[in-house]
Amino acid sequence: MATTVSSTDTQSLLEKINQANATKTSRGTRIVKTGEDMDKNAFLKILSAELSNQDPQNAKDGTEFVAQMAQFAGLEQMANLNSSIRLTGANSLIGKEVTLRKYDQSGNLYSGQVKNVVKSGDEIKINVAVGKEKDANGNIVDKYEEFSLNDVTQIKETSSALNSASNSNNLLNAAAIIGKTVEIDEKDSNDKNYTGVLKGILRYTEGIKVNVQIGEGQTKEFSFDEVIRITES
Repeated sequence: MATTVSSTDTQSLLEKINQANATKTSRGTRIVKTGEDMDKNAFLKILSAELSNQDPQNAKDGTEFVAQMAQFAGLEQMANLNSSIRLTGANSLIGKEVTLRKYDQSGNLYSGQVKNVVKSGDEIKINVAVGKEKDANGNIVDKYEEFSLNDVTQIKETSSALNSASNSNNLLNAAAIIGKTVEIDEKDSNDKNYTGVLKGILRYTEGIKVNVQIGEGQTKEFSFDEVIRITES
């Protein structure tokens, strides 16, 4: 039996989505989410309010004021350090799949691959490919949405990111054995494993290849994964 969704249910769903996606209250007050710290501007406002509303007959002395300013300077340095750490963490998300606490118009949590990171003042945002859409020419392209870094709730490595990290590691390992004699897990015409001096390395999308000198003036390309023994030349 088909389920009928009323206009009231649809409106209620949209209201819940808008509330979840909101960053400010109806009066314009910024919403501080769970786990999100107050920024230095908030503390500066508190300090300014404290000074402007103090009792003229019992004002704070200069020593206490200087101490508060020193505390504020220390807070600002910590905030700048925290911002740098968060930016580094955000950059490490590029190429990874993330799930966010924001909802799309269907009531599902947004998720997708992080394409780039944008720092605007103290706020760090990420651009996420959340689906597909048609461009002005009718071509199917990635659809991007911008989110706050604080909206990330789950991170997952993509196969491409894992392969890239593995290839980078293999590239370093292969470079370390250039000039050494290697044995390859592949048979020559005499049914013996190829052996020779590793002369160079190449990086392809599918992995790392090595060029091995198997005879006088003769080299052959093998997968780095086929190297089974390394000895000094």
